[in-house]
Amino acid sequence: MEVLRATQLTFLDIRFNRIKGVVPATVFKLDLDVLFINNNNFRQRLPEILGDTPALYITFANNKFTGRIPPSIGKAKNLLEVLFLNNELTGCLPYEIGYLQNATVFDVGMNKLTGPIPHSFGCLKKMEQLNLAGNEFYGEVPEIVCRLSNLQNLSLSSNYFTQVGPACRDLVMKKKLNVKNNCILDLPEQRSKADCAMFFSRKLICDRTESFKWIPCMAGKNGFHSNSTEESEKKESTGSGFSSPSATTYGVLKPHRL
Repeated sequence: MEVLRATQLTFLDIRFNRIKGVVPATVFKLDLDVLFINNNNFRQRLPEILGDTPALYITFANNKFTGRIPPSIGKAKNLLEVLFLNNELTGCLPYEIGYLQNATVFDVGMNKLTGPIPHSFGCLKKMEQLNLAGNEFYGEVPEIVCRLSNLQNLSLSSNYFTQVGPACRDLVMKKKLNVKNNCILDLPEQRSKADCAMFFSRKLICDRTESFKWIPCMAGKNGFHSNSTEESEKKESTGSGFSSPSATTYGVLKPHRL
């Protein structure tokens, strides 16, 4: 498709078509503010140079993107909102996502992703909407994530999480956190014991396992999660918070909406 080879674009909207094939990697080097390619038939791996994009808003949703989210995403410092939902992504989340400190929306719902939530997500200070639902994530939900002061909606349903701490339970009570259909023994509406046992009988592997407790924004510390970093984060999250625009990208998941 020739429009994907243009070089003087700032706003690229080709959503809700039946476009097949691949998105040229060069698109992610264009000086775009907006890249809306949702609701097509793109079938490919996400390009390793994804992080080269200067875009503010990107929607990959409702396609057939496969493979991992590349670690280079952490270089996309302008990114405010990104939707990966309803694709066929696999692998574990890279800790580099924690470098997206301007992001307000991050959605990877309805994929085939797995692994723990990286503690680096605690660096997403402006995050408002965080959706990891409908994957195969597991382990403990990091308290540092539940203490993000601007978080309005944290959706972790239909995964295999096993534990939530006090800050996360507080979000459940406030209806800001959905952990239904997981493996958390003392909470209602969870998976059956048999379902959880079957999942955990599999060999669960992620690369760079040491990176899951890396917190790059913890200045003056070694950057790894500990009780002391939890206490520090409690203090940091009591401020008035950031102001940010309402979610733009969810609106473009409907035809004829911007």
